[in-house]
Amino acid sequence: MDNNMLNILWLAQSEYPSGSSLEPHSHNDYYQIYYVISGEGDFIAGEETVKLNKGMFLFARPNDRHGIADTRDVDGKPLRMLEVKYAVFSNELKENLNHIPNVCVGSDDIEEMLNLVFQEGLEMSPWYREIGTHTLLTALYFILRSQKMNLSTSEEKLRVSDQIKDYIKENYVNQVPLDKVAQHVGHSKNYICKTFKENTGMTINLYLNKVRIDQAAQLLINTNLEVAEISSNVGYNNVYHFIKTFKKIVGTSPGNFRKNELYGLSLASSEVSCIATIPLPDSGEKYNNE
Repeated sequence: MDNNMLNILWLAQSEYPSGSSLEPHSHNDYYQIYYVISGEGDFIAGEETVKLNKGMFLFARPNDRHGIADTRDVDGKPLRMLEVKYAVFSNELKENLNHIPNVCVGSDDIEEMLNLVFQEGLEMSPWYREIGTHTLLTALYFILRSQKMNLSTSEEKLRVSDQIKDYIKENYVNQVPLDKVAQHVGHSKNYICKTFKENTGMTINLYLNKVRIDQAAQLLINTNLEVAEISSNVGYNNVYHFIKTFKKIVGTSPGNFRKNELYGLSLASSEVSCIATIPLPDSGEKYNNE
């Protein structure tokens, strides 16, 4: 097992009293799992709100909009969750993780492994990082297997989807009409739209916007460019449309995103408490309060 496939950034066991919330947001460069161990909540996943209770979890990829609209006690117990933030470096693993839905039903095995990862981070005994990393990786493969991924998708459809992704990544700063995309891959507009949605779970236009917003987020963090200039640099002719799209995908405005990323401002309501929060050594302190 390759030790360089992923890196655990932050672990927590959190408690959300009834009526708490978590502002919708997204993360630019890491994944997060919210695994419910008691209580229930109305979780925001993209543009949908879904109820999660014990044994379910929210799986958030980079740029996936997520949050919590409301929480409730169940059998006298508040919403409690195991949370883990981690970066993935393996392209193959990233591709597989793209097939996992945002809302999943867990299992005793997965919960036990996440508990072990948390305990290893809490106790920090010898080789805790190696054990935690390998255990989380195993849990991710259990999650992948439990989703019963559709392996019958033809290689041709996968190839077409990859061609579309590559074309968008190369041309996102320009206008990307479906006619040009279809011409590039040699299929009709209806075919490429249906095929791309089947293989990625999103429309071509949403993927285009995600690529643009991902690039915009990088510029917001790493440069001092004005929002209007960033908007133009990533392919938006109208800055107001850019701001609206950014907020829809990320959950906050470009200005607030820049401030939150640079200063680590909390997005959770004030009543939320972490029973234990573990920013692992050398993982980057900026992840502590997001």
